Amino acid sequence: MPRPFNSDLVIAERITQHNLRAYHVGFDQKMFRLQPLVDTIRGVIPEYALGYHQGNNIPYTEIVERLQDAAKTVYTTDKYKSRGEFGELILHLLLRDFCNSIPLISTIFFRDAPNVPAHGFDGVHITIEGNNKKLWLGESKLYKSGKDGITDLVGDIEKHFNADYIKQQFSLITRKLPEHTPEIEYWRSLLHKHQKLDVIFSSIVIPMVCTYSSDLFINHNDETADYLRDFEEECRSLHADFLKKNKATNLEIILLLLPVPNKDDLNQELDARLKSMQKI
Repeated sequence: MPRPFNSDLVIAERITQHNLRAYHVGFDQKMFRLQPLVDTIRGVIPEYALGYHQGNNIPYTEIVERLQDAAKTVYTTDKYKSRGEFGELILHLLLRDFCNSIPLISTIFFRDAPNVPAHGFDGVHITIEGNNKKLWLGESKLYKSGKDGITDLVGDIEKHFNADYIKQQFSLITRKLPEHTPEIEYWRSLLHKHQKLDVIFSSIVIPMVCTYSSDLFINHNDETADYLRDFEEECRSLHADFLKKNKATNLEIILLLLPVPNKDDLNQELDARLKSMQKI
């Protein structure tokens, strides 16, 4: 299937398992492809900030203004280093381009005020494959340490995937459910306050994205067999650590890993692109 954000030339899914996916960006001229990665992530901003269902309803005369609005909706502060929106953009991108998802609603709409991070799931998407319908409730981390990111993701499972939290979040999502959502009555039923937890837990997928600074790039600057071997070994080791720490066995969880040379460089470049979009 075509990828909505055409990330094929930048991101490759090197490990594809039912509970683990690992993404490789690679090199060009012996350099990590940071700028193409930033370009690809930046392309997610309008859909993430304005909503998937607005995509076909923006006339050419409003495009520039709406792009500005989208960029300003993400944030307008200089304290970008401590924010989580870029992790959410990466989650959005990987779900859309590699999991064939449709965004149900952006959690950015749950903010109480500008620049105040929204509480709740980092991504709410759906997939429909015949009679198999799944609600994807995602979490994301952008960390210096892959191990620390994994630990915090496990903490999110414990905090967010319990009866009280899910019912609270479903109540918020239901109020903002877009009318053009495919199979909308099914999702209304799944999100209903009286729906059984057994039904809910069997109908959700939990994608957990960890983008992290990796030592892989200290020893490698080309896509050699040695690099790809080390890449897979590192990702499988982190996954094993995740499985060891995670105690929730009744949930369908997928760990998605994206190693980069330096998460601060990625953050800084994304912030610069966001600020440029705000000024077009």
